Amino acid sequence: MDAKQQKKRKMLIGIIVVTLLGAVSWILLENPQMFERNTKNDKPTSMYSDTLYSYSFYPTDYDLDPTKDERYMQYDRYVYYKNGAVSQAILEGEEEAYGPAVKFFTDYFKTVIAGDAETYNTYFTERYYEDYEPYVQFAPQMLYNIQVEQLSEVMNNDGTSEWTFNVTYMIHRNDGTFRNDLDSDSSKKLFFELIGYPDGTVKIDNISYYKR
Repeated sequence: MDAKQQKKRKMLIGIIVVTLLGAVSWILLENPQMFERNTKNDKPTSMYSDTLYSYSFYPTDYDLDPTKDERYMQYDRYVYYKNGAVSQAILEGEEEAYGPAVKFFTDYFKTVIAGDAETYNTYFTERYYEDYEPYVQFAPQMLYNIQVEQLSEVMNNDGTSEWTFNVTYMIHRNDGTFRNDLDSDSSKKLFFELIGYPDGTVKIDNISYYKR
């Protein structure tokens, strides 16, 4: 290949590279959400998983006010309680009527939605923290389609109570700071084990997955 052909080849390669870079730049400028959603966390960010997942999380906003998101406010944000065949939405002010375990869940979900990691960390037993680390922080979470299904209740002779629940919910625009094992607007059924103490306190003793 002579010098003239080599020069033409270099010019052609240069034109192709410039064209490709221009096309990529245009796509990102016109569709910034593509870049934002493909940003992944570098490490596990929740106590739900010690495994890295490939979900595309939304950008984190620690100052998020979920009530300002119009799409989220259109979703069903009630906590539904099921015991047997009947599922009921728990209305504001009626939480106490469902007993301490269900009342605990209404507080639990309010805390997650508020992004209050400090309070959230108080909801677990010491035994739970033998296996998991408490959160440093997580952003406010837009939870919806929340279902808690009571499976069992045991009253012990020492005055404590034990409950088991199936729990499912979805997260609108999941940023991965609370659940890094879950994609946006999807759910995974969790198995909660709760302990109630004579003073009325309820705590989570364990959370586990159902095997698929």
